[in-house]
Amino acid sequence: MRFFALFISLIPLVFLTGCSNVFSNKDAQKNALMPEQLAREIENGKTMLVGDYSVVGNLSPMPVRGFGLVVGLSGTGGDDANSLPYKEVYDGMNRRGIQGIRDILASPTTAVVEILGYIRPGCRSDDRFDVQVMLPPETTAKSLRGGKLLTTKLREMSVIGGQLRESKTFAFAEGPIIVDDPLASEASNPTGLKKGMILNGGTAKEPRTLSLVMKAGNESAFITDRIAKEINHRFFISGSHRKGIANAVSDSVIILDIHPDYADDISRYIRIVQSIACYENPAKQQERLEKLKAELLNPETSQKAAFQLEAVGKSGIEALKPGLSSSDGEVRFHSATSLAHLGDGTSAKILTEIAKNEPAFRVYALTALGVMRNDIEAEMSLRDLLHVPSAETRYGAFRTLKTRNPFDPAIRGEILGEQYPFSYHGITTNVQPMVHISLHRLPEIVLFGTDITLRQPFGLDAGPVIFINGQTPGIVTVNRFAVTGVDEKRTVPNRLDAVIRAVVDLGGTYPDVVQLLRQGDAAKVLSCRLEIDCLPMPNREYRRNNNSPEEQTAAEEPKKNIWQRLNPANLFAPNPGGKSSDFEGTTNVYGRE
Repeated sequence: MRFFALFISLIPLVFLTGCSNVFSNKDAQKNALMPEQLAREIENGKTMLVGDYSVVGNLSPMPVRGFGLVVGLSGTGGDDANSLPYKEVYDGMNRRGIQGIRDILASPTTAVVEILGYIRPGCRSDDRFDVQVMLPPETTAKSLRGGKLLTTKLREMSVIGGQLRESKTFAFAEGPIIVDDPLASEASNPTGLKKGMILNGGTAKEPRTLSLVMKAGNESAFITDRIAKEINHRFFISGSHRKGIANAVSDSVIILDIHPDYADDISRYIRIVQSIACYENPAKQQERLEKLKAELLNPETSQKAAFQLEAVGKSGIEALKPGLSSSDGEVRFHSATSLAHLGDGTSAKILTEIAKNEPAFRVYALTALGVMRNDIEAEMSLRDLLHVPSAETRYGAFRTLKTRNPFDPAIRGEILGEQYPFSYHGITTNVQPMVHISLHRLPEIVLFGTDITLRQPFGLDAGPVIFINGQTPGIVTVNRFAVTGVDEKRTVPNRLDAVIRAVVDLGGTYPDVVQLLRQGDAAKVLSCRLEIDCLPMPNREYRRNNNSPEEQTAAEEPKKNIWQRLNPANLFAPNPGGKSSDFEGTTNVYGRE
């Protein structure tokens, strides 16, 4: 019994000593694998972030090109038998066994074209993007108006040693063409008829993932594996099983999938991933949260602190909330946007006020409201913004509501057109009527006001074969003059909605309706304002209310722009490489506000 009692009394000592040796051995093994610099940083208690070790790769838009055939032209096509595009299209048709190729390509109803598109970073399989279409320099074709591009493969292309080199197929393109200048004629602006755009005409064949590339000196399987684990702890996709978004594929590269909550704001997603902490225990994290809570309330450090608190996840919510009560608008903004991305609904009211009153923050506030998909207050606030005087705020709220829920009864529209459909919406409003058309990303027409009329008398074109006659008071006649077959006619009341529907009923496409609206606006036939791509703009300068001379001087320097550090590509941004009022200013004469 004495021996047994002695044995029992020694067990805890043996256990603790043994475990201590085991843990010491594990730590020794771990530290043996750990790079010296990293071990030193952990020993010093320094919190390192993902961005301290890595840079983002695969972030540039990828240009893809092709050569294709446009059909449906009204005698403005041409024969370009000696050009490289012609040869490429001819060879492609020949491989498919098409007969009578030379006659097809020589027809005045067809034209061989060059196609260019940009696949954005983080693009998912089947995502759509705009494509540019242009006649080759040596062409005899005169205009692309009314043309439709047949399905064409898009690849990476380069000329090496005088030979065209092509990659595998990354995307396909097809659809009706909006010429660069819908008001142009062969006499006034022939160049404006030889180039155009197909909205959402490109379809990505496969996803284009992002990556994290380790900085020099940090190439280590230990580091990439640990960083991937920390990222996956913060970002994962739930389903039949939990799946992280980061995959360490080597000692220098981590592949990143896009988390659905940030699919419309890739730039912010990258900033949050890079703000995730590595090698931080709970006690150290709590200490850092207190420090970030103080930094959040300082406008100079608020943005960085908000990103790090958002990167922490749900544990960062309480540290962000005091920022909502700050007297500084910048602090309130950063706190509110991060809370929205963390799923906290307390920021909806502040984000709405920012979207309405602060142009520099408007685009980001609307994006944040769009993230709050299950928040009733955010939804009702966005509906209210549909009726403010600012054109870009109205349309920005519309776009956000549509992204949240395309079936929202406040903005729900319909699809017009059969072969090449476009989105059409009518919104009842008690403020100034407005028509909005999109020339980037989405073929979409929005009528803010459902009883818009046209100033008579007038005569307008909708494409090359449809003419609108408004000579009789209260009545509009829409005529289609057939190239082959029988002419058709529709007689409708003098309401813009009825005219648009008649044009589509007679086979008109989105580019035809755009031409009708652009002509009507230029001729002052529209009884309301016409806006084109009137989106809230990123990168606007926000000036703080400074008191000291030093701060005031800094604020007056144009380069002191906090948005130059953010520059997000979000649900309002244009396709990479595309033209947009986001960067070039509004294209209409009325102004945004």
